[in-house]
Amino acid sequence: MKKLVLFFLFLTAITLQSCTVLKVSDIKKDGYFASTKNATTLVKTPFDLDNHKQLLVVQNDPFVKGMAEKIGYFDQVITFSDLETEIIKNNMQDEVGTMIGKIGINNAYRKYKPFLYLKIDQEDKKRIQIKLINPDTFEEIFVADTKFDVVWSGVNDQNTFNPLFNALIYYIKVNSTTFK
Repeated sequence: MKKLVLFFLFLTAITLQSCTVLKVSDIKKDGYFASTKNATTLVKTPFDLDNHKQLLVVQNDPFVKGMAEKIGYFDQVITFSDLETEIIKNNMQDEVGTMIGKIGINNAYRKYKPFLYLKIDQEDKKRIQIKLINPDTFEEIFVADTKFDVVWSGVNDQNTFNPLFNALIYYIKVNSTTFK
């Protein structure tokens, strides 16, 4: 009986360590994050990413920022809070105005400097999406989607978030001539 209890404790410890949630992962040798499934790509508009790789703005979330940085494609990855700070440092707040909503983000794009915008959205209680947006037109140039199951497989990086970022990596590879 004691051996059986120890076995289950060991199995539980291994399972908990292998199923992380919102921990920035490392890229594997194949150029992708470890994942247990693939995301479904819903939108993959051809786009000249190489002319827009200087700046990627992400939600105010250290996990999303860290994952985007790990991809290693964009010259600089910052949060919206960082972008606001940069606009203030450059004394452009009156010119750019508030960054609330699509109009505010478009103003920052046009009056501060061009960037791409990356965000994660929960579409409903069972789906999550990653979206790469061109703030010039507010067109979603890339959208990938994955289903998550809080009961059976759980919400963790390997089956929820890493597949989304892997789909983004693939999109970058297809639309960039400089990405290695």
